Amino acid sequence: MDLPYAKERLIAELAVQRAALLTKKVLREIDKGTISKSDKSPVTIADFAAQALLICAIHHNFPDDKFVGEEAADTLREDVELQKRVWDLVSGSYLDDRETNALLSTPVSSEQMLGIIDLGCGPGGRTGRVWMLDPVDGTAAFMRGQQYAVSLALVEDGHEVIGVVGCPNLILENGEIHEDRVDEEGYGMMLSAVRGQGSSVRRIASGGLEAARKIERPLDVVGVKELHWVEGTASASNDIDKQWKLAKSLGISWPGTDLYSSQMRYIALAVGGGSINVTIPKKKDKISWVWDHAGGHLILKESGGLVTDLNGKEFDFGAGRYLGENYGRVVAPMSVREEVMASVVQVLGE
Repeated sequence: MDLPYAKERLIAELAVQRAALLTKKVLREIDKGTISKSDKSPVTIADFAAQALLICAIHHNFPDDKFVGEEAADTLREDVELQKRVWDLVSGSYLDDRETNALLSTPVSSEQMLGIIDLGCGPGGRTGRVWMLDPVDGTAAFMRGQQYAVSLALVEDGHEVIGVVGCPNLILENGEIHEDRVDEEGYGMMLSAVRGQGSSVRRIASGGLEAARKIERPLDVVGVKELHWVEGTASASNDIDKQWKLAKSLGISWPGTDLYSSQMRYIALAVGGGSINVTIPKKKDKISWVWDHAGGHLILKESGGLVTDLNGKEFDFGAGRYLGENYGRVVAPMSVREEVMASVVQVLGE
């Protein structure tokens, strides 16, 4: 008997794999000089094209499901040349294995592609099945050839049940992740999880899925000084000074593993490349989009990680297109969580 969500997981993994390959193709065209890096057009093309492929694959297999995505097709309708470049990329993207590729679907026209992209403009909500996706998380890092992610998650009645994150530049060395240490020859790694079934990791391939291995939970730390921080110092919306003060008050080296992509920070924490992350927004009303968290959040939890917001609340993925019921983030092992939270309260009160 198949495990719950077996088909959904398979299609999601294949969809992310195909979209990740597309983004990698764009990067390699930049390296060859075929695509200019003088403006933001490469990441714009990759964003739209990857969203089209992700939604098309899911919609083909689960036509009644809804979507929340980052992009809308208005820009493509206004810019015919850009639309053509995206269509050329989408229409030429296939998995090498014909039988595997047949499980997915590709738009049959540029006009259909625009409609599929716009399916991602849904409001989300607390009822039904909603797929949340970020076709390129970490766009600035993508443009620099650093770590970025292609993420997809299924949220059912407001709760994450599937998370898949493709990391096309990722090389895992003893669980460590480095922004500038990238997979130039291959296609990186993909991580996935189903609620209650743990998390796994595999290499991204050009055809069918490669064998996966389970992500084993790292041993709990004894004291806070054993923690390894995961940070995003380039964030303009987070209070980096307070985050540094918090790390200093706990006696932890900072910034530790520094990654621009929000999804990649979840991945680093999931695979043992770090054990603590505290995110303090500069403003309490700061919007935190669901696609920056959905997918990686579940992978981290299913690998044994403990994640809440700064108030100790679970993330609410049923609140809509952003995490309107949550403020900030705390990731820390249970063994030291009480001490970490006490320091968080103190720093927030200053």
